[in-house]
Amino acid sequence: MATSADHILEKAVIRCKKAQSVARPYSNKKKVKAGATVETKLAEMVAMTKKDDFGELTAELELLEQLVTNMQKGVLEPLLDSIETIERRMKSYQNVIHGNQDEFDESTKDSLPDFESQHESNGRDGHSSHKNGNSEHKKDDEEITGVAGDGCPSVAHERFLDKLNHFFEFQRTAEERLSIVDPQGKIAAMKVKSHSKGIMEKNGTFKAGYRQQDIKGKPVRHLTDLYQAAESAKPAFEEFLNSLIVALDFTKDDLIIAPLKPRARASQKAREEYTYRIPGPAESWLYDILRASIVVKSYKQISDINRYLKENVHIVECENRFTMPQFDGYRDILYYISIPYKDELAFVCELQIHQKEFKQYFGVNSHKSSFCQYFAGPFRDRVETIRDLDMLQQVGKVDGNLMEFLLEANDSNQLKLFARIFFEQLEETEKALELFKRVLTMEESSFGKGHVITGSTYQYLGQVLLSRGDADGALIYLSEAEKVLSKNLGARNPEVATVLTTIGDAQRTRGDFSESLREHKKALEIREEALGEDHQLVAESYVNVAQALGDKGDTKRGIAECRTALIIQESMIGENGVELAPTYIMLGKLQFKQGEASKALECLNKALELQEGAYGKKHLKIAETLDEIGNVKLEQGELDGAESSHRKALQIREQMLSKGHPDCAISYGHLGLVLSQRGDKEGALVVLRLALKIRTHIFGKNHLLTSNCYKDIGTVMAENDDVDGAMHQLKECLTIRKGLCGRNHPLVAEVINHMGRIKTNTGDAKGGISDHDKALAILEKVVGSNHPDVADTLQYMGEAYQKDKNQTKALENHSRALSIRSGILGKQHPATASSCVAIAGILEAKKDLPGAKMAYRQALTACLTSHGENHFSTATVRLRLGRILNREQEFTEAEEEVRKAIALLEEIAGEGDLRTAEGYALLGTILNRQSKFEEALSFHEKSLEIRKEQLGDSHPDSKVAEAAVAINRAGKHEDEIAL
Repeated sequence: MATSADHILEKAVIRCKKAQSVARPYSNKKKVKAGATVETKLAEMVAMTKKDDFGELTAELELLEQLVTNMQKGVLEPLLDSIETIERRMKSYQNVIHGNQDEFDESTKDSLPDFESQHESNGRDGHSSHKNGNSEHKKDDEEITGVAGDGCPSVAHERFLDKLNHFFEFQRTAEERLSIVDPQGKIAAMKVKSHSKGIMEKNGTFKAGYRQQDIKGKPVRHLTDLYQAAESAKPAFEEFLNSLIVALDFTKDDLIIAPLKPRARASQKAREEYTYRIPGPAESWLYDILRASIVVKSYKQISDINRYLKENVHIVECENRFTMPQFDGYRDILYYISIPYKDELAFVCELQIHQKEFKQYFGVNSHKSSFCQYFAGPFRDRVETIRDLDMLQQVGKVDGNLMEFLLEANDSNQLKLFARIFFEQLEETEKALELFKRVLTMEESSFGKGHVITGSTYQYLGQVLLSRGDADGALIYLSEAEKVLSKNLGARNPEVATVLTTIGDAQRTRGDFSESLREHKKALEIREEALGEDHQLVAESYVNVAQALGDKGDTKRGIAECRTALIIQESMIGENGVELAPTYIMLGKLQFKQGEASKALECLNKALELQEGAYGKKHLKIAETLDEIGNVKLEQGELDGAESSHRKALQIREQMLSKGHPDCAISYGHLGLVLSQRGDKEGALVVLRLALKIRTHIFGKNHLLTSNCYKDIGTVMAENDDVDGAMHQLKECLTIRKGLCGRNHPLVAEVINHMGRIKTNTGDAKGGISDHDKALAILEKVVGSNHPDVADTLQYMGEAYQKDKNQTKALENHSRALSIRSGILGKQHPATASSCVAIAGILEAKKDLPGAKMAYRQALTACLTSHGENHFSTATVRLRLGRILNREQEFTEAEEEVRKAIALLEEIAGEGDLRTAEGYALLGTILNRQSKFEEALSFHEKSLEIRKEQLGDSHPDSKVAEAAVAINRAGKHEDEIAL
């Protein structure tokens, strides 16, 4: 395919902008003259632009020529490469516009993919085309609004670039302010020296004696040790600071003593910056737990402080950050000083010296935290990182051109930085995966497979693959990461626990809940040993263990583990820290599984309150919590509340992301299920198909999230009596899940159970039994025979046997389900109540009325405990119990139960609902058998009116109601058959 001149010129402009980012200086006043080759070539190209109309490129080249004079050392080679590439493309451009299309340089052809291949690469990103038989969705995909394609920045891209612009604006402002605050460079030139002569050894390890000490004088093991020592050292630190300001004539207002650094932030900093320090642990190198600032007005005051510290305290480390600023451009002078306390103990504290006019001019750099992680750790030089971020800002988008440029690069650290940004900030998992694989190849070649740097890339690859739903692929890399990090850092290192946590998550995705629990327990054990019991990561591990226990069906122990996590977190950060929200959410989900819906909502609302207090009402985490609240309310039958919660979540996501974002598909899916419960099957299918369209567009057809859409659509179609359509959707779901998860997976069993229930409900009971038998075999193999999912399958099997008129087999399966549920979930769980109702129905059919009555009473007790009085399930069980009591001639109690049921049905379903009509008919019969004919007649007339309106005059139920009305008008007792 021929390459157009416009295409060549566009790529030359992009390459030129990237060259500018390489040439752009940072915090270095010395101007280094560029090589003669670069200057010559630039001059030739500028002259060339005046000959032909090169548009934007002319200005870009002139800017590049100016930047060259400010070049730093060490970047001439990549700049020369960029310039030579531009030169080749410009020559190709001239060939095109002057008619020499066939004389392209082969190297230019290689660097300029044609539009066909570019379209195919876009398909790999899930934006323009899809493999796996997905082409039928292409037209629909193009109609989705708000979904970012190649060259169309997503909301995540726009938000990131906004932060990046703010970041560089902060730096530029800092540079400008510096020229006012320190015009002669006196502060920047001031020498600050430590007494330690540096804490790093020549071999790259650190001096063990400069680790923080605990209150016994030994190196701290974890944050608990560190904070105990900090509390003990705090009075001595404050005393030293007060002596300093008195000696140097500062006012008390000039001294700012900060509270102890929050534990969560301390934990994060230790992991980001000191994980790979030898010797460890990482927490022993945290010097800023106790910290203070002094605000100065002049160079003399800075000099006085510097002299006082040299003479009166041991300076462990120091840095004049007016000479080399922080990564965000802020300037101060930093000291880490060892403060003696309690005999021979000492604690290293942080002291920052701020220049007043410089500090006051800057507020809080709200975007600093977004980039801090990319400057932490040993992997990338700060100046190089700044250049890479500047390049991304200059290009302004993540597209095929940028990927082409990156994949040509030979700097593994640079590629790793971009891969992390793509994955962590930009939702570009496909591109991140491609870059990480390239990085791994380079690192394995340079460092070997067993190097700690290579190990970190194994870890990233595992995380990216898991985020894409590829648990098997993730486990391959995560297992390698565990081996490498254990070998280099020690098997009990917290970073190894982080890898084990991700392995546990991958095992959960695979459906191997026992292995998931084992990995999370190992991670918890390491973290407790290495970090101490009072640590945020330890609390997170308790939550992970709780989730794994819940997956195995042991919700009671899971709830206990969540409560332990809450105790840890509250002891560290108080009762109102937003860090508690995920724990409350997990606790709520487990309580809901346990059948404690009201307690679940209490926990979820507490999480929502914490999040709204910290983030405001418009935040993506709040949308996730609203999802959980909506799901609980839907199961509780609170359709208004469920719909409201899911619509609020959708509104947040549409505002924060876009209508075509995959997170919006989550809300569409939930809303579809709510609408279906409301009886709006067509409306439900509309939003569920929209969710499917978005997920297919973004993830492709073969993805677990896409399979969920097929399942939901199939379920609603079945409720809408479209059996063929429903089975088609469920088969699509089954095919996807088998391909991704294998044949023996709980998610596969879930779909087979759905198909079996549809078959049972449409008269094919034997087909239903066969499907449930397959699902049962899978579940017993994967999760064991004593699991709630197994009990659910047994109940479905029992219902199928009932339809097949095999009451013995039905009772056998329902009894097994009841046994599992009573043992695991307890006698008061809604699922246990469901088993009791099913068993009672079979016993009633077999005319074992005492047995049925006992089972219904047990079901009613469970419903009242789990759902409360005002729930549809409670009303249903009351009606069925009333029916048995009536047949047992216990009329007083029967009437009491049915009246309670009717009052609730009138409130929930309405007076015109068929379920309410059933209650009216039953109450009429009970009153009739007590010879209360007039009152009985009034209820039978209500029942008749509803049934005629809903079902028509000729429906059998309407005919029964007519007969009951006639009998009561005649003042006669109803025949048993009329019941």
